[in-house]
Amino acid sequence: MFSIRSQLVRFRRDENGVALVEFALFLPLFLLSFFVIVEFARVFFSYQGAVVGVRDAARYLARVAPAGICEGAVPPSGGGNAGGTFTTITNTNGDDKIEEIILRNMDNEDGALPAKVFLRGVTYSYVCVIAPGVYRQDEVPIGQVSAAIEIELPLGGILELNGQPLIPNITHTVTDQSRIFGV
Repeated sequence: MFSIRSQLVRFRRDENGVALVEFALFLPLFLLSFFVIVEFARVFFSYQGAVVGVRDAARYLARVAPAGICEGAVPPSGGGNAGGTFTTITNTNGDDKIEEIILRNMDNEDGALPAKVFLRGVTYSYVCVIAPGVYRQDEVPIGQVSAAIEIELPLGGILELNGQPLIPNITHTVTDQSRIFGV
């Protein structure tokens, strides 16, 4: 007959199942780390889509701009070769094609998973850089596109205190310019 004491000593020294206990302690941390890495990769991928969309929209704007957009632009005050930048045309809600180009590049998740980067507004403008003697031509037209985006952080919905997110959404403006050569 084994005594209770000898059975307890034998039970304490038995190492069967140690790996399972260690795995049970490690698995939640591993899954959380994996989830965070995947979510931040998705956010970065969507943000990069927004940047590429703004760049493509600026190129489109430069292609469709009239050739003489800077004709008659006012030179900078002060005279001489001072140079300067003057916005000749600004539009905040005109050409839907520009917004469509940005959204097309941002639409990279195909609806399978919720989006984390949202387009909140698009503005575009034509800028004339007037710098006599600095460039090959005195008036250099540039098309500029700016997009206001909002980034929802992956764990923002989970980490809340009384319904208020501990990590607020990030708002950012992406801007790109492209030289207008005129056709």
